Amino acid sequence: MEIIAIAAISLDGLITRHAQEGTGFASPEDGQFFRQALQTFDCSLMGRRTYKVSRERILANLSPERLRIVRTHHPEVFAADALQERLEFTSAPLSEILDDLRARGKRRCAVLGGTSIYSECLQNNWMDELWVTLEPLGFGSGKRLLEGELSVRFSLKSLEHLSPDTLLLKYKLLRDAVR
Repeated sequence: MEIIAIAAISLDGLITRHAQEGTGFASPEDGQFFRQALQTFDCSLMGRRTYKVSRERILANLSPERLRIVRTHHPEVFAADALQERLEFTSAPLSEILDDLRARGKRRCAVLGGTSIYSECLQNNWMDELWVTLEPLGFGSGKRLLEGELSVRFSLKSLEHLSPDTLLLKYKLLRDAVR
């Protein structure tokens, strides 16, 4: 299964503005790219906070073609939102979640955050690509894209201008290439 992380970040590498959750800072062009890109995946994975910020949009757009998995310590809290094969909540380890998706025949998974899920995917060499929308903003504080000790290297696959000031960078993880 191909695993691609997708994130919008500020110039200083943050995925949130200060204490505000979510990517409300992202440009309309990134929003358009993101919605179109998600159509090419048969599943997505996100953490509880990412889900909560986008909950209404997700619930309004559930589709049998796309399974959404939310990793949370307390899946029972979201029981009313759960819909088998469309929106599922789990406290399972990430390795088990990915194994389960493979067993279900999923071929392409979008990892949508947050920081701990992005980092765990990289620490365990599970991520194939990282797609980053670089927004022309600086926050100084907020959540970083990655955390912990990492030694990973990427190769730039493509660069696209989503607007005159916003770039989409698509990177491929170079396995076993530590810098």
